[in-house]
Amino acid sequence: MDKKELDVKGKKITLYGSKTIIEKEQPIIENLELTGNESNDRLLLQKCIDENKLKSDILYDGNTVYPFEKIVKAYRKLQKSGSLENLTNEMYHFFMYACGDIAHYDLGGFKAYYNYSFLELENTLLKDNWLMNTRYSDLDNIFKELKIGKYFEERDYINIDNVSLNKLKSIIKNCGWNITQENNSWELEKDIIHSQKYSFKVDVSSKSVSNIVSQIMALSYNFNKNEYMEYLIKNRDESEKKLNVADVVTVANNIDSSLSKLANKVLYDCRLEAQENKKNITQNINLQQDDYDYDMCG
Repeated sequence: MDKKELDVKGKKITLYGSKTIIEKEQPIIENLELTGNESNDRLLLQKCIDENKLKSDILYDGNTVYPFEKIVKAYRKLQKSGSLENLTNEMYHFFMYACGDIAHYDLGGFKAYYNYSFLELENTLLKDNWLMNTRYSDLDNIFKELKIGKYFEERDYINIDNVSLNKLKSIIKNCGWNITQENNSWELEKDIIHSQKYSFKVDVSSKSVSNIVSQIMALSYNFNKNEYMEYLIKNRDESEKKLNVADVVTVANNIDSSLSKLANKVLYDCRLEAQENKKNITQNINLQQDDYDYDMCG
């Protein structure tokens, strides 16, 4: 890997990469109107990296400037998968150095530390980590978009009512639950261990995704394992398979776990979908404005 140090408006900008890439990208960096103000300059460099799809690693006064679009896209991909299985070295280094994680021996050790779970990484490192370095404007820009670190609590205020009912159905089905439409209600049903099924209904007459998700969360929160075990024991003679006491406990625990996973996953995925919808709407508005400006000028 080659290295090239530049002096741009009195600031030291360092490029790391192959000789060919550096030679191609050096003039782009040298033509930037840097101000000498680190906060402004880091955002200018970040925008330059995104718009020109620069491949060099770029440092401003010795500290990495991170691309916005590439990091956000990779993060969203991990969110959708829920797994660290396909974590790249680039994102590993982002979590290590930009997010202030503890040192690990290698990428494999990092994934194992978080049990290959992206949600565990978020809830362990990124949820309450106020040490993430938001004094760097490029990082703060990324953290704010992803709602991590000091912005994590903003996830509670994401409006999920721009998510379609069909998308909500898809999210629920991806969690392993079947949906049957019954007038103004959905019946959600899931196969449980020991050939048991569990179902419940939600009112969808409001056509409000936030209302439906709230019902699912309330049903999960209010599920009473002891009462359900009593119900199973009382009615086990009527079932095709007579459950013993151990089976009854296993079934109730399985339902409780399934409801909890459903509630958490549905809320999480709806928030992610809502953020992407909002971004697409903003991009379309910007495109329409660009077309309008072009027509006005033409």
